Amino acid sequence: MNDPVARENLPKVFNEHVVLAARLGPNATVLREVIETQAQVRIAEPTVEAVSEAIRVEAALVILTEEVLTDTTLAKQLGDRLNQQPDWSDIPVIILLTECKRFGDCLALLGQTTHQRSILLLELPLKRPIFSSIVSTCLQNRQRQYQLRNTLYQLTESNRALENFSYTAAHELRNPLGVVTSALMLLQKMKLDAKPKKIVDMGLRTAKRMNETVQTLLDYSRIAAHQNSDFKRVELAAIVRQSTIELQMVISARQAEVYWDQLPTVWGSEQLLVRLISNLIKNAIVHNNNDVPRVEILAEDSGDRWLIHVRDNGPGIAMAAQSEIFELFNRAGNSHAEGSGIGLALCQRIAEQHGGVISVTSQPGEGSDFHFDLPQDERP
Repeated sequence: MNDPVARENLPKVFNEHVVLAARLGPNATVLREVIETQAQVRIAEPTVEAVSEAIRVEAALVILTEEVLTDTTLAKQLGDRLNQQPDWSDIPVIILLTECKRFGDCLALLGQTTHQRSILLLELPLKRPIFSSIVSTCLQNRQRQYQLRNTLYQLTESNRALENFSYTAAHELRNPLGVVTSALMLLQKMKLDAKPKKIVDMGLRTAKRMNETVQTLLDYSRIAAHQNSDFKRVELAAIVRQSTIELQMVISARQAEVYWDQLPTVWGSEQLLVRLISNLIKNAIVHNNNDVPRVEILAEDSGDRWLIHVRDNGPGIAMAAQSEIFELFNRAGNSHAEGSGIGLALCQRIAEQHGGVISVTSQPGEGSDFHFDLPQDERP
């Protein structure tokens, strides 16, 4: 997933400069005088390119005269440029009209862009106090956007630091944990009395679970940096088959039944999707108290994406716990449950890597339906 805010694009302070895209003349001079009481002004030709540059440098406000809208094609191009803003940005745009001659082209612009709320149409002539008040309001709105952008940046940096810490901590734990495991395995081969042997066996089981937790935590940290270069068209049925092969010991030990029928081709990472499906199937089996755990995988067409369901006949999940189960190290209120508490958080991260979301529908005693969406084909 791309960072919502790029480090190199973050100004240290609010960028209070206004782009006035107007041909030089008496009107432009008056407009400039009014704006300069509140912000710096950069004069530009009334073109679509001037608006593109204003967006690139994250100007506080763009004021255009109607020459930029000489035809519907240019109006649509302007709308496309506005749509290319970062998610946090909604740059205010004031379009100054003379006798509303370009009103039809303005409507074309409004129909093309998703930023209609930030576009203001004003008819000339305007009284100075009114225009000054409008500019002031636009600058205040833009300043709040910059504050939001800065907050997003801080959160992104904080999350990155936490992920780096998790990765480093897990990586540093592997070597000493490996030494402990090897020592316990050597002790296990020795002739020991019943009580010491029981303690060694318990320690070895705990060390192995700890090693699995550390490995899962490393995987969780790595997915954040996973690039989509290995995305391709993959058969979901092949993903499920591979998952069941990897889980054969778990499936056999519980005599579980895993069903799937016609599954589609999806766009994604084969490696990540195997991990996602494997985690959900394993989760459905190990948390199932039935004599025969049953898991069903099916797909539902939802337009340009497939909605994938992994259903089980397990004990279900209380409504209060459903909003928490995808959190890191959460075990749905059962601290004695098997597992690391990372599996579902990892599933959520993989779903997000594919541009989707994962959620659960469940009631106690009625099993659970974990569902997530995947793209049907390559996204532009």
